[in-house]
This record gives sequence, C-alpha cells and structure tokens, in this order.
Amino acid sequence: MNIESIKRKLLVKYPLFGSVVANSNFIAESTLKTSGTDGKNIYYNPNFAESITEEQKIFLFAHEICHIAFDHISRSKNKDEVIWSTATDAVINAFLSHDGLPLIEGAVDIPEAINYDAEEMYKKLLEEKIQQSNKQDNVQKQNKNHRQQSQSQSYQQGSSRDESSQNQQQQLQEQCHDESKESSQKDVGHDTHSMWNKKVENMHQKEQSQSNFRQTNSQPEDKRSLLDRLRKMLGIKKKQQEKHQQFDKKNEQEEKNEEIKKLGEKETFKQNKVVRKKQLEELRQALASRSYDYGHTTNSEIRNITNIGTSKALVDWRRLLKEAVKRDVDWSYQNAEIEDGVVTAHLEECSKPETEIVLDTSGSINETLLRNFLRECKSILQTSKVKVGCFDTQFYGFTEIRNAHDIDNLPFNGNGGTDFDVAVNAFTKRVENKIIFTDGDANMPRRSLNVIWVVFGSRKINPAGGKVIHIDDEQLKRLLTKTDR
Repeated sequence: MNIESIKRKLLVKYPLFGSVVANSNFIAESTLKTSGTDGKNIYYNPNFAESITEEQKIFLFAHEICHIAFDHISRSKNKDEVIWSTATDAVINAFLSHDGLPLIEGAVDIPEAINYDAEEMYKKLLEEKIQQSNKQDNVQKQNKNHRQQSQSQSYQQGSSRDESSQNQQQQLQEQCHDESKESSQKDVGHDTHSMWNKKVENMHQKEQSQSNFRQTNSQPEDKRSLLDRLRKMLGIKKKQQEKHQQFDKKNEQEEKNEEIKKLGEKETFKQNKVVRKKQLEELRQALASRSYDYGHTTNSEIRNITNIGTSKALVDWRRLLKEAVKRDVDWSYQNAEIEDGVVTAHLEECSKPETEIVLDTSGSINETLLRNFLRECKSILQTSKVKVGCFDTQFYGFTEIRNAHDIDNLPFNGNGGTDFDVAVNAFTKRVENKIIFTDGDANMPRRSLNVIWVVFGSRKINPAGGKVIHIDDEQLKRLLTKTDR
C-alpha cells in the first residue's frame, strides 16, 4: 500500500492537520484487527487496509490522525474509558462522514455527534448512562422489596433456603460485575484504543517522577555551592544555543497543535473547510494564470491519453457542420448501363464535408478535459472527414483521422502556454468546417475567422468572428463524474 499517497490525500483534505500527518509514523502491524494509535504512531493492519476502498483508507487514517491532533488520549485521564472512547469516535466519524468519507463496518455512527465537541458528547453520553443506571437501580430496589415480601411470606421454608437464595444473588451480582468489567476493557468502534491506557499510565509516572524530583531538589538555592549554580547556568545556556532552531520549529508546531486542541473538534473541522476552500481557490487561480504567465513559451511535451471511450455527443454536429451529410457511398445513375432492357446503377463514392479540429493542449488542459475533447471528435467523425491538430503557443500539425482507433492512438503535444493566434492561423483556407476545443483561458486572437469555438468551463469568450458553444459548469460536472463507456 502506498502510504505516501495516503499522506498526500490527507494533507489536501485536512490541511490543518498537516504537522500531525507529517510527524506521525505509519507502522504496519498485522496483529491489529484494523488500526490504532498511541498518540504518536499510527498502527494499521496491512491486510485489512488492502481489503477496503481508497476512500475508506482515507477514513481509516484520518480517524487516527484526529485522535492525535485533538489529544484524545491525554484528555481521557479521569474519565470513563468506554464512554470517552465512544464520544471521541462518534464526533470524529460524524465530521469525516459529513466530509464524504465512508465509514468502515463497525465504526461508531451517531450522526447527531456532529453538533458536539468530544467533551460535550462525553457529558451527554455520561448523563445518559447515569439515567440508565438510576433506572436499573430503581428496578433492582423494586425487585429487592418484592423478594423481601416473598421471603417474609415464606419464612416457614427455613433459613437454609434463605441462605441459598442469598448465595445465588451474590453470585449473580459478581457475575454482572465481572461482565461489566470485561466490557469496559473491550474496544469501542472499528479501531483499538488498547494503547491509550499505557500512554496515560506513562504520563502519570512521568508527572509523579517530576513531582518527586522537585521535592528532592527543593532546598534553598543558597545551600548549593557557587560552582554548582554556575555549572547549571552554563549548561542551560549551552543547551539553549545548540537547540535554538529546533525549539523554534517545535514550538511553532506545538502552538498550532495547541490551537487545534483549544478550538475543539467542531470548530477545527469548520476552519479546515475554510482553509481547504482557500487553498483550492488559490490552486485554481494558479492554474488559470499558468497559461497566461507562460507567454510565448512552449513545453513541447507529448502526452498519451488512454481510456478515451465514447459518450453521447454534447453538440448536434449533423446540423452544425456546413455541408449536408451524405453517405460515403450512393447509387448513381449518371453513368448507368442498360442491358437487356434493365437499367443498372453504379455504386459510387460521394464526398463528405471536411473538418479541421484544433485542440487546446496547453498546461491548463488536464487529461480529463482532453479526453472529453476527443469523445466529441469521435462524434464528428461519424458525419465528416476529420483532421486533428494540437496547439499551445505552437501548432504541431494536422493528423488525418480515418476511424476511432486513430483518435485512441493520437499523441498530444503541448502543455505550455496558450496562443489563440497560433490556433486560428493553423487552419487551411479550403476546409469547410473549422473547430477549436478549449477552456478559453487566454486572450482572443486578433484575426477574425469563421471558427466554431467549443469552450469547456465557466470562462466566457467573445472572439472577433465565428460561433461560440459553451459547455457550462453543470454539463462539465456531469462529464467529470460520468463513467467511461
């Protein structure tokens, strides 16, 4: 399994957890059922991870990242373990599910937890447990009163029977206690929290050790020798100088982590959406300006697009293309022969309209968009002779297309800037139909030419000549989510 790929996806989806993702060790551990964390490392069963979908993998590791980021282990101190585990899992899973990640089988699923922080959810679940416990106590009291009444009515049956009944009740109570104790040791949800107790115990021991050290070394400073005090001062100063940069970096990370803890789960996920939206907008703007910034440069890279497939045409090309559509062959009587009184027509080829298509293969055109350009080319091929060429800031020449197989194997040059003057100048004069497929992300050409502009995306263009067909965002969204057929 590609852990680095998982980390990259986590960083994109949850940028606020960046330092946690970067500093956590992802360790394969086949003895685990699914996954778990000790507050620093993330452990996972590789066989289980391989058995689930890519989105579930993101959920699996995002869940553990959240336990670390929100310091759920340290915050479990002095709390009911089962209720705290349930509360933290419920809140995490509610937010991850709201972000579109599918829950793993067995995961705690309380949708209303999205309205709570972990502490708030813990308080709610604890109150519910207390109420349930009070109900059970009332039932037990009623049962006890009923038993006492029954015992007073049947006292003639002898004290030995009373003693036997009491022994049975005691055994039953011990059994219930053992079952309750056993259940509290079981994991809650899909992942294990068994490492949490050890981490809390280590924290307690460390705190106790520090407390003992302070008590042991609490004598007045003036009782220490001057030499000891100088050594201490010089030692601290030297250590600070050696680790100054490391401390700065660590402190910065700790400040970010502390800020996440202070915000709580609810506010952190809210802020993460804001940050992620901002980053995506910045990326979109960077891509949008990429072709413009390139100016007159070209990368001349060659891309091979696979799995092009076909789809229903977005444009009615039969009506749009100029020449009336004719079959490749037709029965012609122009040179018909008469033999034995029978007129015999000849099967002759009839001309098709010719279409030149220029594809925008600049840096702003990704493979998904280019794949959809090519599907439209296949639709055009059914009604016209077709030649296809590519351009960015340079035109790379036309290739004659005879069938869909030629399109599937067509190499695509480009990945540089965008120059529409190059595109319109690429067409030959005699061709009937001229088409440009693009995202429209560049300045319009100076030359006026009768061209069909097919623009994918939200950018509106106004060329000096020709016809513009916009494939709007809704159509584009359907294209991007549609499965190839």
